[in-house]
Amino acid sequence: MSTTETTLQATPGERWTEGLAVLLSLGYTWGYLQEWTPWCFLPAAVGAGLLAWLCWRRNILAESALQLFYVAFAAYGAWLSSGTQAWTPQAEPFSWHLTAIAITTAATFATAWALKRWTRSAMPLTDAFTTVFSLWATWLMVNNHHANWAYWIAIDAVAIVLYAKRGLPFGAALYAIYLVMAVMGWFEL
Repeated sequence: MSTTETTLQATPGERWTEGLAVLLSLGYTWGYLQEWTPWCFLPAAVGAGLLAWLCWRRNILAESALQLFYVAFAAYGAWLSSGTQAWTPQAEPFSWHLTAIAITTAATFATAWALKRWTRSAMPLTDAFTTVFSLWATWLMVNNHHANWAYWIAIDAVAIVLYAKRGLPFGAALYAIYLVMAVMGWFEL
């Protein structure tokens, strides 16, 4: 077995952990939509922590780091939502997004190169793409840029493939749900 491969045969414990992580992530999403803040961020943190462990086990290392970022970001979200919020929609010109995409793409290739060179990441380019672009889309979302949905559509579509290929079918299903939500968000359905 090469260093980038790992067994994709999940143990019953891993499958239960994956199911719990997905349920907690969906619980956070539902709680957030119900405005159960800041309490909805607890399942977000636990679900992301479990996904981080599972991604590590499946050698999608950047995605594992991203999930750990989301654990910390859940604490930030809980803190942020405990105060008053004045969300003002933001919009930037298309040229601004082209520049952002160029920079994020360069960061994706640099991350993929580092993953391939210094780790055992199974799918370095795909792993780097979902991670780097997710960080960017999260920044856009937190700053209330409507365009975040367009980025999430692309990210979620790729994440479905990443999770499915690495033996995480419940994770792939989670990203399929997120893809539908991103399309709905884009069209504000």
